[in-house]
Amino acid sequence: MEHEGLREWGAGARLGRRTLIRGSLLGGAGLAAAALIGCGSDEEDAPPATGTTTVSTQTGPGKLVQDPKLPYPYNFPDPATQPKPGGVMRVAATWDVADIDPTISAAGGTVTIPNMFYNRLIGIQRGPTADVFNAPVLEPELAKSWERTPDGLTFTFKIQDGIKWQNLAPLNGRPFVAADAAFALERYSKQGAHQQYYANVGGFEVVDNLTFKVNMKRPVVDFLNPLGSNKQTIFPRELVDDGTISKRGIGTGPMILREMTPGTRVTFDKNPDYWEKKVLLDGFEFRIMPDHAARLAAFRAGQIEYAYAVVSTFTDVKNLKDTNADIQVNLLPSTATWALAFNNSNPKFTDPRVRRAVSMAVNRDTLLQLIFEGFGTKSHAIPWTYLFKEEPTADSGNLGRWAKYSPADAKALLAAAGVSDLTFNNIFYNYTLAYEKLAEVLVPMFKESGITMTGGKVDYTTFNSQWTGRKLPEFSTSGWLTTGFDADNYFHGQVHSKSTGNRSQFTDPDIDTWAEAQQVELNPEKRKEIWRKIWDKDLDQMYRPPLVNGFVPEVYQPWMRGIRWTGSAPGDNSSYYNWGDQVHSGWLDK
Repeated sequence: MEHEGLREWGAGARLGRRTLIRGSLLGGAGLAAAALIGCGSDEEDAPPATGTTTVSTQTGPGKLVQDPKLPYPYNFPDPATQPKPGGVMRVAATWDVADIDPTISAAGGTVTIPNMFYNRLIGIQRGPTADVFNAPVLEPELAKSWERTPDGLTFTFKIQDGIKWQNLAPLNGRPFVAADAAFALERYSKQGAHQQYYANVGGFEVVDNLTFKVNMKRPVVDFLNPLGSNKQTIFPRELVDDGTISKRGIGTGPMILREMTPGTRVTFDKNPDYWEKKVLLDGFEFRIMPDHAARLAAFRAGQIEYAYAVVSTFTDVKNLKDTNADIQVNLLPSTATWALAFNNSNPKFTDPRVRRAVSMAVNRDTLLQLIFEGFGTKSHAIPWTYLFKEEPTADSGNLGRWAKYSPADAKALLAAAGVSDLTFNNIFYNYTLAYEKLAEVLVPMFKESGITMTGGKVDYTTFNSQWTGRKLPEFSTSGWLTTGFDADNYFHGQVHSKSTGNRSQFTDPDIDTWAEAQQVELNPEKRKEIWRKIWDKDLDQMYRPPLVNGFVPEVYQPWMRGIRWTGSAPGDNSSYYNWGDQVHSGWLDK
């Protein structure tokens, strides 16, 4: 039996602060001990934090969490000032307007906009008060409570009473009922990019207006987690029936969609009747600005409150602070974000010796220095925290024998595979400067191993449709991973041959068998044994060669309040997607 506000996490997915700090936060940068200030009493003998970020001594929501060896904290408190209504929050985004039917894909242009006007069945604690290092906490949203039968085969959800759809035709403010939630989840289960979340669902049963059940074919450890993610927003039947869900949205959420112009902007007005709390902002605007220089200039001039990927390194932050000294800064921990991406069904890459050669042609130490100034990690596509107490390195053996840099061995592998000159086309989207720099550095690096990489940047729409649509022609250095915060995302969603999240298009019968087995293995240690098999086989075959990932700086204007991007949900609590889950608490202190 479960209860209101339940935490439902797979074995090994809940990370202790001490474990995560010792490895992920410190291993890549070669740091000593971390100091966590205001994070509770379980961190004994923590030294005092130091750093350059200014934080008010009068604290509102949030806590100061900082490693004294890093220049910026992982979290900081808002000043203890009274929130005030009014104003429009402006954000410069890199994605462009796309199909906003939430079932279509998990990409920024598809997910971010619907999250502003739709709610989720279950919420996740986000924002200034979210725990930076522990697994995120599920909390009530449209569902006020939920329970699971002891055999794990039935989930029962109780809907909050009094919720209404936005007062726009054809919804016209009608009550939100259990049948609405059941309809949306059933549609996710039958079409679109997220069907893998529902592979073990037997059916949906509406009991009454405020109660519905999900009946499982077999018990699944991580089933609840995706329901709290940004990818499973609850949309109305009316927009599906009239065929307009791809281009408009009417939800139960804090913002009302006003304008959506490709290449220009997306604007919102506040929902004056929002059921959860009073929305302070009058409105919100995403400005579509794919050019980094334009985003940076707009941020420097104070024309926007926040800009996507406006800084990538500590030097970028320092340079920005030279002109904007009062900006607020925090770091996201270094986690797996992207890997080298093959189309593994392409004949060029079907021989594992070719894939291994490409991996051994990569000098990850050089990439770490050139792209992240040495502050980062060498990361497998699967987060190490599920399996290890400390972060594995290429030298430890836990990243496999093919993750070391050796041009001679790479050439020998290609020769053994009968390939005299490996040439392939790389397409990438310049989401951050790191993507472009990576592509530039790899060209001469590959050349030393007898590999020729051609190609270059493409626009967001082109890249997104090919990558997330599992249509990558050959190769990409921008192979961003499917986002998630539960084990099943990494040990099934990204690796099962039938999963839409398997964007690298590899088919491995062993991994398929293990991926299915780990979903229903309730013994934590046995489940971890299965995970290790998937980890090792993935790295041995080099379906997704590991890359490097850095500590990501987040910067905000000094007057931006109530919204914070932290590391509490790797891949799910980033600025790229979750504005809608925080915007009702955001306000402008000016």
